[in-house]
Amino acid sequence: MKGTALILVVMSCISQATLPASEATNYTLGIFGNANMDGTIDEADIEYVRGIIDSRYKATELSDANYDGRIDENDISQIELIIQGEEKEITIIDSADRIVTVKKPIERVVIAYWIDAALTLQALKADEAVVGVTDVIKDEPILFPELSKLPSVGIQPSPDALDYEKILELGPDVVLTGGTSMDPDEEIIERIQALDPNIRVLWFTFCVPSLYDDEVKKVGYIFNKRDEAGELINWNEEHLNDILEKVRNLPDDERTKVYTEFFMDYYTGGEGTAYQDYIEMAGGKNVFSGIISDGVYKLVEVDPEEIIERNPQVILHHLGMAYAGGYKVDDVTVLREKREEIMDRSGFSAIEAVQNERVYTLDSNIVLCAIYPVGVSYYAKWFYPELFKDLDPKAIHQEYLTKFLGIDYDLSKHGSFVYPPQENPL
Repeated sequence: MKGTALILVVMSCISQATLPASEATNYTLGIFGNANMDGTIDEADIEYVRGIIDSRYKATELSDANYDGRIDENDISQIELIIQGEEKEITIIDSADRIVTVKKPIERVVIAYWIDAALTLQALKADEAVVGVTDVIKDEPILFPELSKLPSVGIQPSPDALDYEKILELGPDVVLTGGTSMDPDEEIIERIQALDPNIRVLWFTFCVPSLYDDEVKKVGYIFNKRDEAGELINWNEEHLNDILEKVRNLPDDERTKVYTEFFMDYYTGGEGTAYQDYIEMAGGKNVFSGIISDGVYKLVEVDPEEIIERNPQVILHHLGMAYAGGYKVDDVTVLREKREEIMDRSGFSAIEAVQNERVYTLDSNIVLCAIYPVGVSYYAKWFYPELFKDLDPKAIHQEYLTKFLGIDYDLSKHGSFVYPPQENPL
């Protein structure tokens, strides 16, 4: 194996845990006013703050609802306003553990991020306030018929690729950005706030399953779209739980052995990476689980001989940003040719996945973006075709596009996302 000779920092969003936040135990919604540190803000928080004032309870990190350094009756008033959706400002902890106070209502928003932020805001019907987006969003007019018409604020969310003067010109109340690491890119935040310290910068991933539900909830509170946020979270959980319930008790020796590639030939991830997490969410077993990757968002190049030796039962190859497919084309040629190239690799005829034609190519966006339940559904159907014979990943994908994004796009007629196609399995 070539080991860690070459590490690729992945420019896409991915999972770092197998369970969404809402399924995790002891989940705490990181909004000030959540005094009892549970998953919501409600009357129980008012009672808890009364207990702090009366010296019955100890103060918590989030009990200072108006974030003024004191816990008093004003915090009870703030919690009451939050419950009613009438607060004039709200203080949250974003996904980079930054405490940010946002004034409401938010009237102007810039998305300085990948498509995941746009997907999330559009799904929550919270996109009307958006006034500027990155080119990666403008390049997806099918997904974002309105957002793609907005002014560009740069190519993508990296420090030297954003147009900071344009951001300032658009006069946002809030800039949404993020990254593929749990450590925020301080340069982006600092450069925006150096232009105008009144601009609030929120850092989210908008696609990591262990964080996504929490981020959706926070966006729901910030934009007064709590019902819509709850609906999206429930939709995610419904589809992921259906899979989890069927695979959770599979014996280890009956789990499908999987080799997964992302973006380039022979690049994969092992224990502690998102790539393995997605495999495990669908009940599979990563044949490279023992390799060391320098972080959950990084890939390691492996030796082809090692792949042959580990003899996976399923091979997955994910095409990245260079793949001009997905919603933009109806032709599966690129996906088909990539699959054929993999099956024709030297020595791969000895691999069980190739012998049984269980080699699949797919658009990485249906796995790594905010619609990851779609990708996990394809995984599950490919890993266990009998167990999931009634699972319809394309129908799940269509429901998301129609119900949440509100776009008129018929997947039975358009798009190129997986090969072999679901309706023509091998």
